[in-house]
Amino acid sequence: MIQLSKKLNINKKFIFLGILSFLLISLKFSNPIFIQKISNINYDFYQSNFVQGKIDNITIIDIDEKSIDSIGQFPWRRDVYATIFKNLKASGAKVIAVDIFFSENDKQNPTHLLRKLQKENNNFPTLEVIDTQQIFIDSLKTSNIVLPVLGQIKEPININSSKPKIRIIEKGGQAKNYLYQFPYILTSLKEINEVASGIGSISLLPSLDGVIRAIPLLVNIGDEIWPSLSLESLRLFNNEKNLLIEIDGKGIHTIKTRKTFFSTDENGLLNIKFKKFNKDNYISAIDIINGIYDEKKINDKIVLLGASAQGIFDFKKIANGKIVAGVEVHAHVIDNIINNDFINKGLTSKVIENSLLFISIFLLIYLPIKIKPVWSISIFISYIFAINGISTLLFLINYYADPLYNTLAGALIFTTSLYFKYLDENILAIEHEKKQLLLKKEREIAGEVQKKLFPSDKKIEKYIYANNTPAKDVSGDYYDYYENTTGEIYFTLADVSGKGIKAGILMANAASVFRSLTKMNASVSTTAQYINNQVADSSYQGMFITAVIGKINIEKLEMEFINLGHEPMMVISKDLSFEYIKSSVPPLGIMNFDNDSFFKTTTISIKDKTVFIYTDGVTEGYISPNIELTVPGLEKEIRQLNSRSPNIIAEHIKNLLTKSGSELRDDITCLGISI
Repeated sequence: MIQLSKKLNINKKFIFLGILSFLLISLKFSNPIFIQKISNINYDFYQSNFVQGKIDNITIIDIDEKSIDSIGQFPWRRDVYATIFKNLKASGAKVIAVDIFFSENDKQNPTHLLRKLQKENNNFPTLEVIDTQQIFIDSLKTSNIVLPVLGQIKEPININSSKPKIRIIEKGGQAKNYLYQFPYILTSLKEINEVASGIGSISLLPSLDGVIRAIPLLVNIGDEIWPSLSLESLRLFNNEKNLLIEIDGKGIHTIKTRKTFFSTDENGLLNIKFKKFNKDNYISAIDIINGIYDEKKINDKIVLLGASAQGIFDFKKIANGKIVAGVEVHAHVIDNIINNDFINKGLTSKVIENSLLFISIFLLIYLPIKIKPVWSISIFISYIFAINGISTLLFLINYYADPLYNTLAGALIFTTSLYFKYLDENILAIEHEKKQLLLKKEREIAGEVQKKLFPSDKKIEKYIYANNTPAKDVSGDYYDYYENTTGEIYFTLADVSGKGIKAGILMANAASVFRSLTKMNASVSTTAQYINNQVADSSYQGMFITAVIGKINIEKLEMEFINLGHEPMMVISKDLSFEYIKSSVPPLGIMNFDNDSFFKTTTISIKDKTVFIYTDGVTEGYISPNIELTVPGLEKEIRQLNSRSPNIIAEHIKNLLTKSGSELRDDITCLGISI
């Protein structure tokens, strides 16, 4: 009976272990999401710690913060890109791959703007202006340029019928049956694509955690086979016309040209080997435009054009844990193909990986039963080190066999703990993504608010000139001017004490009150009172606004105004003598007032005078490291400038404070009045 009982217990163990083994093997072959996540953990670890080599033969032309500061907000006028292409071609660039879409006409095109004005006003004169769109297209004709195409699930607004430039030859089957498919296409305008030398896909596949580990070298978009941007760039680099895809019963196994051939997985996917990228091969776009660069980094190379500026939001997290500009991913792919040096996760890797799993299952069954616990634990730990060592050695020769699941299959408790740890990390990643999305939304809202706040009236601008340079993404300064029905011009310049979306909302409230009252021909005092009460009622955490509010009588050459806690106003006479008018009342929003008697205005003659108003970002701005401009410094600059023209003064101050290269401490806003 005892022997029978023992046999029954052993059988129960084998039955349990057999069922557990079956479940583990089934789980491995079914490859659910959490198993993929576990595999990705180890894969990313290998990418971070065991990848050797550096990419230094590919140059990236970077639309960085310096370029944005110099040229202006993105997107740029098309002739800017034409200049970049021209200079790169002159420096010997063999291929220029562009990670930027031109899916709409150039909205800043002077020709386009002129036609719009002529359409709105039949009497508008005919002028000779440049056609930046045509300049851009002409530059494409004379350069070896690859433009992007993106596969989409949702139908785009603009339907594009562009076709691939490459000739695809299929051998052994139809590649479309195995390639990742997208029903709709997003790319540049058809007339732009037609003159480009090549068009390549920048389509990425959905990732569990947003990390890029692989990229499809071929995709089916709109029932057309498109090569990746990297593959298309290499085709032009090697002066190839055709691409051969070899297919067997399992899918795609080889992609060939006359000069290169390499294997992918059955769906045309290439697992990227992320090496160290030589940051010296990043060249600022503005340096290319200005001709300040080493031509050796351009000559006879594939050159990539992309963006790393924060406001463009083209950043990708890659398998080695780094966050890089999206364009850098293409550089890694190009390097992998050129050197035939990428990670193989194909049939050989899977055979090794599954063989190790079966060995793990055997040990899980055998060791606890046949060997003492102390020895079984020691052997199992040694085995774990062994399979991880084998996997590491395989990775060093570009084969990846995941050891982590095999390790966890022999230690279920550890599997559970590791999985929950990963869930915690995944939650943190999701929360980080949510915060980034929220920040992006705030910037979009604040940007839209500001666009609607700043005025544009050519009639008034001959008397008033203003400019604003934000220190961050969103400015906390505001200016406005408006001509009422009596011909008087109301104006204001304001600076909110806080920053961000709350400051933008507060300033928007104040701006709406200013506009409403000026349209009603309200007095300056009444306008100041109502704005003050609005700010006091809607202020956040003690925020307030310093401002100058006034109106100009053009016929009398007089200005009535009130300085509410703002910087001293400059009144510049014809002989360049200066008079300063300081604040007469506290800032807006400190407390409510029942009537406008508190807000007493001042009236001065502005005949042969220029009134210059500015925010504290001007006087506190750096003209050199740790040296502020100050009010005396501002006066000195205007005297040396020897001009009372508001636009000349304002632009000079802006250039002075931004050319130092230091990050702006605060927004720079100037407003000048001269009649």
